Amino acid sequence: MTIIRFNDALRKAASALATLNLPADPRPRLVRDVFGRLRFALDCPADAYPAEALAALKEAQVALGAFASSDEVLTHDSFSFPDKVFADPDWHMTLVQLGHDEDGISLGEAAVMLLDRQITGQDWLRPRDEAQTANRPHRIVFFGLKGGVGRSTALCMTAWGLARQGKCVLLLDFDLESPGLSGLVLPPEKVAEFGVVDWLIEDAVGQSESVLPRMVAASPLGESTIGAIRVAAAIGQDETDYLAKLARAYADVPGDRGPQRLGQRLLRLVEALEAQESPDVTLIDSRAGLHDLAAVAITSIADTALLFASDGTQSWSGYRQLFSHWQQRPEIAQRVRERLAIVRALTPKSNREIGIQRFQQRAYELFSETLYDEIPISPDVVPANDLASPFHPGEADESAPHAPILIDWDEQFQEFDPMLRSEDGGASQARIEATFGALIKFAYKCVQEGAE
Repeated sequence: MTIIRFNDALRKAASALATLNLPADPRPRLVRDVFGRLRFALDCPADAYPAEALAALKEAQVALGAFASSDEVLTHDSFSFPDKVFADPDWHMTLVQLGHDEDGISLGEAAVMLLDRQITGQDWLRPRDEAQTANRPHRIVFFGLKGGVGRSTALCMTAWGLARQGKCVLLLDFDLESPGLSGLVLPPEKVAEFGVVDWLIEDAVGQSESVLPRMVAASPLGESTIGAIRVAAAIGQDETDYLAKLARAYADVPGDRGPQRLGQRLLRLVEALEAQESPDVTLIDSRAGLHDLAAVAITSIADTALLFASDGTQSWSGYRQLFSHWQQRPEIAQRVRERLAIVRALTPKSNREIGIQRFQQRAYELFSETLYDEIPISPDVVPANDLASPFHPGEADESAPHAPILIDWDEQFQEFDPMLRSEDGGASQARIEATFGALIKFAYKCVQEGAE
């Protein structure tokens, strides 16, 4: 007997739905549990669906082997409140590649409605409501697949550059498991009493409002500018129990309309801090890697997500995994892709132009093969009026998501103290602008366009 693996199960189930002679209405759906096991689901009572078709679905479900959670098909009879289950916002039209035949010819793809129950990572598929972007500051998230690419330093210099142009900048450290932003922009004695992790803990017991006024501090980095830099650090002043708090920070908490997930809670925090501080722009240092905190920051909070990358296999393969995850769910990809901007971090000075050209080509290939208008939307499963306008910028389009924002490598910024004055060994204004000028200019443009 052939062993069915995780990758095979969804493909096999989607193939069954594409080939079985089933009623068009209701169209069978798929539920995948936290172990990856699948069940077909019908948005109707069992006795309202033809018995022969129901038997065929059961047989196809059993054929999934260990990745079939049961031989019973889910129907309204399976739930106390079926309307709530079938109206869950986490149902997504998902494109499944059906593999190849014996001659290596592609079998195409099938579109299935999938409810993917995951322990983590659900927030990658929960983009924010576009209606929530008006009358608030522009939010820019700094994200990287790994550390060591100068992301936090770039954030600090962007904040400084914007403050020099008169902007009030709010910095948030969402890298809770590797906090360090406050160390770059705040002396230890200037750190606020409470941090982001304190807000998450106190919010769970209904005390978040009393924390807000005591979790933001002014950075000396903004003192020489005509603007201001305000910082909400991950860790508060004199913290001695951080790990115990961190272990509880990601929990869902009770709400008036059911449990509030981490993403909803962090969005409330951002909104509350923006209401309190009235910044012109909010800069967020995201958790590195494919982590829930990063998912929340990029999909649910960001107006612009800066994706830091080096020209290495780890960067390209990691971003391909993320983009492919969105590509399988076209309505998510369409809502996220134009918010992305790739940053070429630590650009080498040797063979610079050749390196930049190669990086841009690879970035263009990545976006073209995953998020640009090659996203295959089948007219037979998506209403014509829902089809997005083609989105495929040219390779040379400098405003496209794949067009790299360049940060040059400079040894002075490898062990950099942004609060150190140039006369004391710190970087000069000219050197900062030479290294981070393109990023600062891009961020300023985002802020100005967001204010229009």
